[in-house]
Amino acid sequence: MALLKPKGARKLHWRDMRPSLRGKVVDAMAAMDIDHVIVAAVPMSQWNTAERARRKCLERLLPLLETEYNVDTLVLERREISQDRNDIRFIDGLRSRRFIGPIRVELCAGETDARLWLPDQLLGAYGDAQAGTGRYDEFLGHVRTVFIDSD
Repeated sequence: MALLKPKGARKLHWRDMRPSLRGKVVDAMAAMDIDHVIVAAVPMSQWNTAERARRKCLERLLPLLETEYNVDTLVLERREISQDRNDIRFIDGLRSRRFIGPIRVELCAGETDARLWLPDQLLGAYGDAQAGTGRYDEFLGHVRTVFIDSD
């Protein structure tokens, strides 16, 4: 992924890329020997806040990663200090209620690790495909997508 980052860019960001680069990024993700999973809170218009939708997605994602994919550490991209603090508090709450087991969650700056760019690329390709502006059906056909209703 780092080889695809445009010169001068701090990280690879889907919305900042030309369509030709987006295709190369999707090809690179498809060539990786990893499972891709999207947990989506839908429809976004039905959620009170984006942060609530994020918490519900984490609530579904963490046990899924732990039990079905045997992931022991999830690295999330750092956000604002208060948002990071709220994420950690929420995850600690899931752990104390035994909703999740020993999975560790770490926060890192997006510029420091190209692997942190993958979620942005995956969701960018998914969003473009949903909007009819991207042709990533073959790749997305291998992506597990879990939907969470606001009900």
